[in-house]
Amino acid sequence: MRLSTFIPLLALGSSAAGTDCKPRNPDGYAASDELAAWIGKAVDDFYPFRDTWAAAYDASFAPNLSATFNATKFDFNTLRAAYGSFLPKLQGQYAGTFGHGYYSVVAVPHASDRGGFVYITGWAGGYINGDADRLYNVSHAAFGVVEQQEDCSIKIAEWRESSNMAPSP
Repeated sequence: MRLSTFIPLLALGSSAAGTDCKPRNPDGYAASDELAAWIGKAVDDFYPFRDTWAAAYDASFAPNLSATFNATKFDFNTLRAAYGSFLPKLQGQYAGTFGHGYYSVVAVPHASDRGGFVYITGWAGGYINGDADRLYNVSHAAFGVVEQQEDCSIKIAEWRESSNMAPSP
């Protein structure tokens, strides 16, 4: 396929949403910034190191989610269960010092709705058992497909997360 044939396909995007939804920002740069801000906040909210993560998870992921964390495949419920198992480890093992942040967030909005593709790289870690001499930081990356829903919300329908975090020390 020639590049000139491929480019219009990228611009089409996909939309399952009704016609009454707020349209995507016509300014492509602003639409990208809006989608990047949305995914950044969503990840901050559903990252499983706070007690409030589960409600944010439900609000951020589509019920038809297809996901992987490293080589393990998940759906909505199994990824939710895995994240739930991370919470006590992250809260306990790091004695309240666990945190995460971003190196880069790239958002490529669909032309037809408020969804798009997102790419995130970042870090996570903290002090093991709160010991200031035992800092443990790892790298994270994720790719996601964000889709506009019938109710006009946007949710993550595909999530590919990877981390170089070794098993708990």
